[in-house]
Amino acid sequence: MNEPSPRRTYLDVDDRRRQLLDAAVQVMVHDGVAALSLRSVAQRAGVAHRVVSYAFGSKGELVTALLQRESELLTRRLWAEPLAPAPLVDAVGAALHTFVDELRLDRVRHERLAELTAMARSSDALVGAARAEIDAVRGEIERLVEAWAAARKTELTVPTTSLVAIIHAAAEGLAAWWLATGDDEHVDDVVRAFSTGLVGLERA
Repeated sequence: MNEPSPRRTYLDVDDRRRQLLDAAVQVMVHDGVAALSLRSVAQRAGVAHRVVSYAFGSKGELVTALLQRESELLTRRLWAEPLAPAPLVDAVGAALHTFVDELRLDRVRHERLAELTAMARSSDALVGAARAEIDAVRGEIERLVEAWAAARKTELTVPTTSLVAIIHAAAEGLAAWWLATGDDEHVDDVVRAFSTGLVGLERA
């Protein structure tokens, strides 16, 4: 008598996309961004190529979905800690140290996401996803700055959007530098140089 065939597990569209995006992250982390394709994701997930094609349609749609999800997750993690209710220089300095600590927790994943983001920014088809990532990061930073200002009961000498842009630029530069060098010996000096540049932006 023949054994019954194992029951297949069918996932709804959202669960299937999450599964495939998880597989895409594994491809990206273990094999590099250049290895990312519908076929490599299918192999990693253990599904037929057509399953990935049905879920995303094209590599561009896969990359867009992956970039949006990873950026949202990492943005929430990297900017989760509220700014300390301290003078601006100290608050931003502490936030940048926390930022580097988060980079250390999963350096390869951050390196791969940076590479994927750079690829998206140079692609006409993906530039919208890259722009959405920037907007999400700035939105999180703006939320933290506004909460900090309310807690400090202080005013800025520049528009909030200007301070957000400055902090964003500092974080981007710090991340690029640390991911390239892993230079923990000079992190304190680099963060201090970035944060002391904010002197005078908080009203005395």
